[in-house]
Amino acid sequence: MFEFVKKFSLLINKLNNEVIVTQQRKKLYFVLGNESADLDSIISSIAYACLSQQLISPDELNSLSTSSFLIYFPIIQIPKSDFSLRPECSYVFSECEFTESDISQLLFLDDILPHLDKLSSNYDVNLILVDHNKLISPWSEKFNDKIDTILDHHQDERLYLNIKCRQIEFVGSATSLVVLHFKDVWKKKISRDDFRLAKLLLAPILVDTILLDVSKERTSNKDKEAVQFLLDILNIPKSDQDFYTSNYFNAIQSAKFNISHLSNIDLLRKDYKEWNLNNFNIGISSVNWSLEGWIQREDDNIDKLIDSFKYFKDEKKLDIFIIMLAYNHKNKGFQREFVFLSNKNKFIYEEFLQQLEVKLSLKPLFSNMDYIRFYHQERINYSRKQIYISIKDLLQQYPINKI
Repeated sequence: MFEFVKKFSLLINKLNNEVIVTQQRKKLYFVLGNESADLDSIISSIAYACLSQQLISPDELNSLSTSSFLIYFPIIQIPKSDFSLRPECSYVFSECEFTESDISQLLFLDDILPHLDKLSSNYDVNLILVDHNKLISPWSEKFNDKIDTILDHHQDERLYLNIKCRQIEFVGSATSLVVLHFKDVWKKKISRDDFRLAKLLLAPILVDTILLDVSKERTSNKDKEAVQFLLDILNIPKSDQDFYTSNYFNAIQSAKFNISHLSNIDLLRKDYKEWNLNNFNIGISSVNWSLEGWIQREDDNIDKLIDSFKYFKDEKKLDIFIIMLAYNHKNKGFQREFVFLSNKNKFIYEEFLQQLEVKLSLKPLFSNMDYIRFYHQERINYSRKQIYISIKDLLQQYPINKI
């Protein structure tokens, strides 16, 4: 099913052999997930590219000149070597019967960046954004006017307002929007090979909505509609659907939390996002582990863990660094913890942090120091997406000066 690297290599070979006629500006689409490259971003970008190529309408084909074509490349926005940090992704691809050979056909940042300038000079490169709605480097330097479509579920940054398709909704998973975007055309052309793709698409929706649990405030009717459509493609009888989705979800979660073999720095960069807000560089790492378990691995030496946090913060040149921890407790169920690091030895964000403590219902853990605070997060429905919005709002209400 995946032939992205093969097709990309053919394009690059043509460029290197200088057989491209520049006047013929053939059209390429790069489908970009966000830079955290989690299950939702990776699968929504792959699915959008596959379905776009597979379901192109006769009208679109007829409208293309003989010298033109449409081709879609999903770009996973991490180096290829970082894919191994995501065991849940490896599990889902394997469960959906995608082989190592299939996975080797996926395109990563380091596959495309060396060729980006030459590609954009010889082709009409357009971008489709899934699971985010604001370009970051290296794309933002050159492609702000090349965005064709956005399908996202994060806070609307109010950019690229006049593009062809712009759908930003607070659904649980961006993958749900991709499924529904293609649903009407797809259901008329379903083939046996679509079973694997349907099961692949099901994974991030179940994970992001926590099995469509409305009590977690992360599930919309569109998520439910997307899941039902995928289950219908998979021919899962109604009586078996809860059992099927529960087993699939639990297996993915088991793989996702199997990370204790990763180094501290790998854990921090595995699922990391960064923003510049009000001139402050803010980074948030999401880690599927408890502080207690993590500290125990460091021989019960919390200072070793703190040193890793500080090293990562300094390496990224962050003003504020947050580590969000999520894990399942055998008695208490799903839990969250929260670590906040300042870039100063003296903590200068007191009023800002006090407001964040109230908003997230943060309860102090351990003996906090001047530059770092540890918390239990009682409002577990606040994921990174919601915390980003809270931080953005609080920085406007309680401005803090860089000193």
